[in-house]
Amino acid sequence: MEWIDAKVKLPNDSERVLLYTPYQIFGEDYSCVGNKDSIAACTTRINKRTVQVFTHWMPLPEKPGR
Repeated sequence: MEWIDAKVKLPNDSERVLLYTPYQIFGEDYSCVGNKDSIAACTTRINKRTVQVFTHWMPLPEKPGR
């Protein structure tokens, strides 16, 4: 799977996805599970401007088999 630029495309409303930020706001590069609302709502101030924290996302992989 490839990372999808959040400026190009957002996930479906209810789709849970893996999110990525290149900003070291959490002490290091960071990823977490979220959704479309997480991308839009999570912002931070960098160099006096507001930016979206999560810049890329990808679908979660299929659940493992038994």
